[in-house]
Amino acid sequence: MGIYYLKGSSLSWPRGQKPISNYVIYGIEGLLSIDPKTWSLRISGLVARELNLSLEDLMSRSIEIHDRDFHCVTGWSIKGNMWLGVRIRDLAEEAGLSSRAKWLLASSLGGYSTVIPLDEALREDSIIAIGLNSKPLTRENGYPARIIIPRLYGWKSAKWLKELVFLEEYVDGYWEALAYHERGLVEAEERFKIRNPRIAEKKELPENSTLIKPE
Repeated sequence: MGIYYLKGSSLSWPRGQKPISNYVIYGIEGLLSIDPKTWSLRISGLVARELNLSLEDLMSRSIEIHDRDFHCVTGWSIKGNMWLGVRIRDLAEEAGLSSRAKWLLASSLGGYSTVIPLDEALREDSIIAIGLNSKPLTRENGYPARIIIPRLYGWKSAKWLKELVFLEEYVDGYWEALAYHERGLVEAEERFKIRNPRIAEKKELPENSTLIKPE
């Protein structure tokens, strides 16, 4: 396992964000309970080789990423997290990522999805996280695995991961279909798209959803 101390936090303290001590838990799927013995993460799309990785597979490939901030689009932030996980770019290389790929679509076991620009997904601190601050992820934080993209607002960091699909063309994820930004870069305050009359203002939510604001 490698340990990487990246200089400084993710970016200078962004406008519109307030530091807090503990994560606020959001999830349109409710809180999922997943058996790690049967869980796997599929890597598919524009790759030469599809991967199906168990939690043990991720643990054997994992590194520590220190001093990364987490920013929720609703205005709260957690400073200086230490994440344990696997770089997305390492998995992409292992799968034989095509040069045609431009986007990454991440989906969860509960039906949530979000889309991430490939250049953001392949940064050195963009990972599939399995641990936070020297402990395994909790159920509330997406156990057994979630995406962490420190430069982007938290709704891009999908929890309870099921699959990563590399795509050439953009597609909306859950919140993107409700006018949230295609990229979601924190330092540029990219919260919303330009309003499009074809985008529905409301979307029906599952009965077991909880605190449905995006991270």
